[in-house]
Amino acid sequence: MAKPQKKIPSALPLANELLWGGWSTYALAAAVNLDVFTAIAAGKTTAREIAEFAGANEAMMRRLLDAVVALKYLLRKGDRYALSPAAETFLVRGGDLYLEGIGGFGPGQMMGWFQLAEVVKNGGPLPRPEGGAGAFFAILVKCIFPTNYVQAKELVARMPRPARARIKNVLDVAAGAAPWSIPFAQANRATRVTVVDLPEVTPVTREYAAKFGVAEQFDYLEGDLHQVDFGTERYDLIVLGHIIHGEGRENGIALINRCAKALRERGLLLIAELIPHDDRSGPPLPMLFGLNMMIHTPGGDVFTMKEYRGWLKEAGFKSVKPLRVPSAPSPLILATR
Repeated sequence: MAKPQKKIPSALPLANELLWGGWSTYALAAAVNLDVFTAIAAGKTTAREIAEFAGANEAMMRRLLDAVVALKYLLRKGDRYALSPAAETFLVRGGDLYLEGIGGFGPGQMMGWFQLAEVVKNGGPLPRPEGGAGAFFAILVKCIFPTNYVQAKELVARMPRPARARIKNVLDVAAGAAPWSIPFAQANRATRVTVVDLPEVTPVTREYAAKFGVAEQFDYLEGDLHQVDFGTERYDLIVLGHIIHGEGRENGIALINRCAKALRERGLLLIAELIPHDDRSGPPLPMLFGLNMMIHTPGGDVFTMKEYRGWLKEAGFKSVKPLRVPSAPSPLILATR
C-alpha cells in the first residue's frame, strides 16, 4: 500500500518574510522623505502635482503612490490621491503628531538587523553609533513621541478624576519629548513635571512642552539618569516610559528601587514597555524588540509581567496593576508605593 503523501506547506509566508518583508518599510519611508503626504494635505492630489512638489519623476511617482495605496496609507479615486486617517494624523509634516524623522530613522535602524547573525555568533552588540547617546536619542524621541503620547492620553482619560487631581509632582525619567508626562500636565494645570534627561535631549523636551501648551509646568534636571539624584519621598508619580529595556535587568531593578525611594506614600510608578508572555513564546513584537536590544545594547532586553511584578514587590510597592489602553501593544504597568 502506498504511503500517503505528506502535504507540502505553503512557502509564501516564508517568502513574504525572507524575500520581500522589508520592502514596505522602504516604500513608506521613500514616500515620507519625498513629502508625499504633506503634498496631498496641501491640495496636490495628482501624480503630476505631487511629483512637481517633490521634484520627482511623474511616472515613477505614480508607481510609488500606487504601492502606498496598496499598503492602505493612501486612497485613490480616478487619478487623484487622498490621505488615509493614519497618514493624515501621523505623516503630514507640521502636524501635532507628525512622526518627525521617521523616514530616515526607520530604514537606518534596519541596517543593524543585517548583522544579527554576526551578533549572535560573536555574543556582543554592534559598536555604538558615532556622535554618542545624546545625539541618537535627540532624533529617536521625536520619532516615537506620537505613538506614546496617544497611549498616555488614553491612560489619563481612564484615570478617575480624584486620582489625577492627586498627582501634583511628576518625575519623568529619560523623558525624551515627554509623551508620557505632557498629558498629565494637560489634565491638571497644578501639576509640575521634573524632567531628567541628557543635555542634548532636553531642548527637544522644551520644544514639545511648549508645542502642547505646558512649558510653564516643566522643570529640568539635565544629566545622566544614573547620576542624577531623584531625592526622597518627593513625587506623586514617576514615569519610566520605555527606559528599562535599554537598562537591562540589573540596572532596571536598581532604577525601580531608586524610584520607590523617590515616591511619596501612595505614589505611583508608571512603566511602559513591550512585554512578552511569561514563557516568552510571543507576541512577535516584544520578542523582536528584544532582539533589537541585543543588536544595539550591551544588556538590553524585554521582560515579562511576572518579572516586573517580582521586582516591584521586592522594591516595596503595595500593588501592581497591568492596564490595557486601546493603542498600546502591551499593558502599561501602574504600581502603587
